[in-house]
Amino acid sequence: MSERDLAYIAIIKSLAPIPEADKIEKAEVLGWECVVKKGDFQVGDTAIYIEIDSVLPEYPCFEFMRSRKFRVKTIKLRSQISQGLVMPLSTITDIDHSFDLSKLQEGDNVSEVLKITKYDPECLSDIDLEPQAPKSWLKNQWPFIKYKLFAYKKIKSVNGFPSDVPKTDEVRVQKMGGVLARCVGARVYIAEKLEGTSVSFVYRKRGNWLARLFGQNYLFQACSRNRIVFSSNKKVLSTHNTAKLNDKYGIESRMKLLGRNLAIQGECIGPKIQANVYRLPEIEFRIFSAFDLDKQAYVGYYELVKVCDQLGLPMVPVLAIDEFLLNDIKYYVELSKGYSAINPKVLREGLVIRTLDSSLSFKSINPEYLLNQKD
Repeated sequence: MSERDLAYIAIIKSLAPIPEADKIEKAEVLGWECVVKKGDFQVGDTAIYIEIDSVLPEYPCFEFMRSRKFRVKTIKLRSQISQGLVMPLSTITDIDHSFDLSKLQEGDNVSEVLKITKYDPECLSDIDLEPQAPKSWLKNQWPFIKYKLFAYKKIKSVNGFPSDVPKTDEVRVQKMGGVLARCVGARVYIAEKLEGTSVSFVYRKRGNWLARLFGQNYLFQACSRNRIVFSSNKKVLSTHNTAKLNDKYGIESRMKLLGRNLAIQGECIGPKIQANVYRLPEIEFRIFSAFDLDKQAYVGYYELVKVCDQLGLPMVPVLAIDEFLLNDIKYYVELSKGYSAINPKVLREGLVIRTLDSSLSFKSINPEYLLNQKD
């Protein structure tokens, strides 16, 4: 299962009573704890698990979610936190009467058949970045002409994002399943997951002698989580957060000085971003990873520290280094609880656990933080 699988087939692992609750009980599904109606399920039953931050279609079977705008969120009922929605298999046939339930197996993704989408405010914020049609033939053809003249290595994009740079999505610990068991004992470091908007800055040293003659021997790109916002060879959208960060930190100049084919990725936090949960007076940037474009791999922890030092740019808060990876989902959920290193007066969003060689990573979201989230 990937981070974009929003609904999938799962088995009810356990059921437990909730104190002072007669009509509901706690169900464990794929490491998540959810509140279900008492008597609806038995241990070992097959069900549909729908993740938090899923947006449900306005169908009769989901009508009870209308008051919550059809968005699945972390909630607390009585004293029990519920992270997700557990539905009977009949939900599928309520939506698609022709669907054959006998085809389903544990872990199967049913997001598409249920018409479920991801709640993604960052994606919505990118609507204003849609490019406008050029007013002249020359403007329309200039990128092609420039490529031909300066012999840049052609970099394709997928839905507006560079194809050779991974997007910044971490898988939740509850989805790790057997991965933790296979990798138990690996050396990891633990960093705070910041609540902001993820951005990427990409530097490529490219071009032939003609490009160097005209000072165009590199290409710098600034990206939101979903798309390229501006490049060194295009007009800067000065109102976008990536442009503000570039102006504040001089990121393009620093990456040019480093002269390495590299993508640095991090979190943009501050005013007008996720309600400025850290109460910062101005916009800030924190790096959480660096991707080597030549090797097509993330650099390890110690190299990442070196890169940040060379660029003179800050990292996300690192809380522990050289820990052993445990095969214990509940441990990492509990570990995620606590307060932010950016502002110790506010709850942290969670943690990112990453191996020292950066070959494996996942996130653990603080359930107490999720309870305090606003729409």
